[in-house]
Amino acid sequence: MNILHVSDIHYRQQYSTQTKGYQGMLGQMRNPLIPLTDCIKRAQENRAIDLLIISGDLTEDGSSQDYAYLKQSIQQLIGDVPILVTLGNHDIKEHFRQGWCEESSDASPYNTITDAGSFYIVSFDNSCHGFSDGVIDEAQFSWLEKSLTSCQDKPILFVTHHHLVDDQASTAAWPGAKRLFELLTSVSVCAILCGHTHHAYTGTIKGIPYFTVASMSFVGEDEGDGIVRFEERYGYNLYKIESGKLIYQASENFRPNHVLMRVDMRG
Repeated sequence: MNILHVSDIHYRQQYSTQTKGYQGMLGQMRNPLIPLTDCIKRAQENRAIDLLIISGDLTEDGSSQDYAYLKQSIQQLIGDVPILVTLGNHDIKEHFRQGWCEESSDASPYNTITDAGSFYIVSFDNSCHGFSDGVIDEAQFSWLEKSLTSCQDKPILFVTHHHLVDDQASTAAWPGAKRLFELLTSVSVCAILCGHTHHAYTGTIKGIPYFTVASMSFVGEDEGDGIVRFEERYGYNLYKIESGKLIYQASENFRPNHVLMRVDMRG
């Protein structure tokens, strides 16, 4: 199976009209559907894509209409390829369920288990809208523990939003990472996929391949004293899994060297 992994699209049909701060920065960036279109086309030229995974922050605090439009746009680009998502701290669960899932409004975590033949894909929601570092939820850990136990007959591809390694970014890892790894090392995990930092990262944790994909929107570089330099930057990852084993991984990352804005994030 060939998997295309993208994250942090931060899409909205209409961004704020503010000219300063974080919201002003968003108004300076290109429509994220432009780099997303480019990346999907480039990935399809590389390999026949069997599955698209989006690891959170599909929208920038979007409405149900934003989710519906984003899904329709992606489906037009990728055809009948299945799409698997997890949610991030900028996703509003009620709006996601209405616009993307075409369900009634529901604020509960969005977790899924997908049987992909020779392996399972477990998508774990560690996000809460407005909490940038994610949340620890005992009910979520209970769900995960039971789910991993039920999936012991095949390897697992684990997907979540928040990054799990402290030294990979200037922001701290998800606070539940240590406990999460205790659960994941009790089963066979072929890889861990996440987003959130907007910076591409490749590593191995406790023998498990670990990948953070670049964003589809912007990246923030800490310049000190609360100043963050926001730049246009985007990218995607490709994986090939055969017989439950990761046998290929590639990243393509783009740096247009376009500074969007320097923002004092202390206020």
